[in-house]
Amino acid sequence: MNKIKEIQLRRATVADAEAIAAIRIEGWRTTYRGMIPDSYLAEMDMNQNVLHWRTILQALPVKEDSLCVYVAVSENEIVGFVSAMKLPESKLDKDGEINAIYIRPQWQRCGIGKRMLHKAARSLQAMGCTSCVIWVIDGNAQARNFYEELGGEILIEQDFSWDGLDLTEVGYGWSDLNVMMASADAMPFPRAMQ
Repeated sequence: MNKIKEIQLRRATVADAEAIAAIRIEGWRTTYRGMIPDSYLAEMDMNQNVLHWRTILQALPVKEDSLCVYVAVSENEIVGFVSAMKLPESKLDKDGEINAIYIRPQWQRCGIGKRMLHKAARSLQAMGCTSCVIWVIDGNAQARNFYEELGGEILIEQDFSWDGLDLTEVGYGWSDLNVMMASADAMPFPRAMQ
């Protein structure tokens, strides 16, 4: 059976905080190895990440007009998540932001990412947004290629500091969320999944 057909997207709840934190940490440890010191990746604190996501998820009911988090689920296992928000002030002339998108490595490249981005874009539109920005660490070639395939334009490359690490981030933007959604719909499924 096609993996993509087994996936359901649903709104995240507070009960999902631990799974979301685990996916984020796993994502950093697999994606950023060689870009970020191994010591930093090894010391990522699960409890701190769970607390961070629990706080965000507890705020969802009162912030649903400006924040959304969805999880991708297969057979009751959370395999990915996406978070998006309406910006209080526009950034780079964009009024929405996709703050996080992570998928377990074994579930990558089977269409989940484009479905999650489509869902996030639709939610941003429901919040009144027309455009969005997403940030990626410069060396993350897989994510950069993905955003470029979806029509994302490089808006800025800049240095930033994260937990004492000096990194470079790239901001990709879509001036029209409809373009992002149409690009996601038009992207072919990977050959192995057809």
